[in-house]
Amino acid sequence: MEVAKVEKQNTHSYPVTASRLYPWLVILDCKQGQRQTFFDVSKNHYQTKNIPEMCNKLIYACSHGWLVLVDPDPDSMDCYLWNPISLEKAQLPSLESTDYKGCILSSSPSDPECHILFFNRLDKSLLVCQKGDLEFNKQVGIFAEDVHLWNFAMVGKTIYCLTLEYTLYTAEFVGRTVQFARIIMEELPWPSPLDLPKFYAFIVESCGELFLVHMMFFGFRMEEVYGFFVFRMDFEEKRWVKVKSIGDRTIFLSQHNGTGCMYSSATDLGIKTNSIYLTMNGQRLLYVFDLESLCISKSLPCSTVSRDLEQYWVMI
Repeated sequence: MEVAKVEKQNTHSYPVTASRLYPWLVILDCKQGQRQTFFDVSKNHYQTKNIPEMCNKLIYACSHGWLVLVDPDPDSMDCYLWNPISLEKAQLPSLESTDYKGCILSSSPSDPECHILFFNRLDKSLLVCQKGDLEFNKQVGIFAEDVHLWNFAMVGKTIYCLTLEYTLYTAEFVGRTVQFARIIMEELPWPSPLDLPKFYAFIVESCGELFLVHMMFFGFRMEEVYGFFVFRMDFEEKRWVKVKSIGDRTIFLSQHNGTGCMYSSATDLGIKTNSIYLTMNGQRLLYVFDLESLCISKSLPCSTVSRDLEQYWVMI
């Protein structure tokens, strides 16, 4: 198993940024809350930082180069937007509960019309705000059907929502509320992923397209990754089309918060293309699934962090 090398850097500086958005694996050591580890997937190097804005914070989302950071302390739940390039910070209302795990932005925070949406998978509720708001607008009972909210992705100016039942919705902001509309679609191609005993789903955007990434498990406890199905949304036919290759693109997934992102022209940066990079709950390992060979490799991005950790993919 490959182990990454440490890159000597000023621990108080901010991560090196490229001329375009670049994928970093950010590792937060829960036993060393002041420390953040940035892993460079193309160079197989990591940098350890002590960035004040990120100390003892969780990353709820990364959008347009901005991070949504939250203090996990139930007595605080302090929440704000932070740009690691411009160093601009924008305070948001404090979250009311640790049950709000997911987050998506409707546009760049520099847009005055940007909405920030947090969702609670347990009670199917939403919290919505904009920069400058002193409190959230809360929505409950957001679906007429008995479905379970799972995750979101933005394609152009449209927000898509995937439920645990694999139904797909569009979400539109009307004032400070969100209205959902279900997309009537064909069932998933046979064999259906829903027929498998354990699975995990992500939706990600790339070059104006929407992809569904379906992760399958096996083993005695169903905790080992078996493989993936990847589907592309055909908006005209309103159906998921199974794809065998994503070309020179790369998918990055984090099981911890159920989020993912996709990187195009990955060859230019030396990143493995037509592949899926994955981090798992409670594991220090990084998995890479090759969509052509259907093989999985694994490596250790950083050997100095504890097993009590959180891992996130960010584009900065």
